[in-house]
Amino acid sequence: MHMGVPYAGYPEPVRHGLRAAPSARAALRRPLRPPADVAALRVLGAIATLTEDERGLIRKLCLYRESIPAGAEFAREGEPAPARLIVSGWACRQQSLPDGRRQIFGFLMAGDTIGIGLKPRPLDEVSTVAVTRVECVDALMLREILAVQDGRHAGLQNALAAVRRYEEACLLDHVVRLGRQSAHERTAHFLLEWRQRCRIAGLAEGERFPMPLTQEVLSDALGLSIVHLNRTLQHMKREGLIEVKRGWIALLDVARLKFICDYQARYPVHEVME
Repeated sequence: MHMGVPYAGYPEPVRHGLRAAPSARAALRRPLRPPADVAALRVLGAIATLTEDERGLIRKLCLYRESIPAGAEFAREGEPAPARLIVSGWACRQQSLPDGRRQIFGFLMAGDTIGIGLKPRPLDEVSTVAVTRVECVDALMLREILAVQDGRHAGLQNALAAVRRYEEACLLDHVVRLGRQSAHERTAHFLLEWRQRCRIAGLAEGERFPMPLTQEVLSDALGLSIVHLNRTLQHMKREGLIEVKRGWIALLDVARLKFICDYQARYPVHEVME
């Protein structure tokens, strides 16, 4: 079963082992009119109260975007990631072994940032690959805001710092998923985490949200074989827990899924969206 299809007109998701050619570069920047409520404002505004000036700054950042094709590596392993704010599309952080196997550490979606810390963390120096076509903007200004500690941007500073802490908390959850949870528990926990992030970014419709990942990509994230993951998803469908349709997933029994994997929402929003 192929779980993901191109989302919102994006090219086919990246397949296992697909890596960017050394010459792969982002397309030239072009001016675009950003939507009034971009995902970045939703994500950062859910964590801290932003002033109108801070909102205006984010809107200005989103005026000029660069497009990265699916499969392109826009942050290379061992090199500090460039400061970027993702406007649309999906990417993953990963590490590949010489024999072609890889481990995916986490996924990035609209509203997420990379490389904005004053000092690069290990997460900022792993390979970051576009899973679908990604549109992002230069976020060097956000890095400078964190460095200057100007009180006029206290809301943005708090939100950006909280997002970075959340990324590390998700990585700890991922370690527990891979080390101690069954395939059923891993999949349930991942879907609940993905659901929450999509809802905060404004990408979900109730309990239904986009799932642009192929089973191959998801199996690399969850440390399962494609066959094992497929059986797990089929079992969850038979149990009436999920519905998969045309690149979207609907969670049909959120309470049961939370009980299965002992899910605890970690997102640092004002009021956690259950």
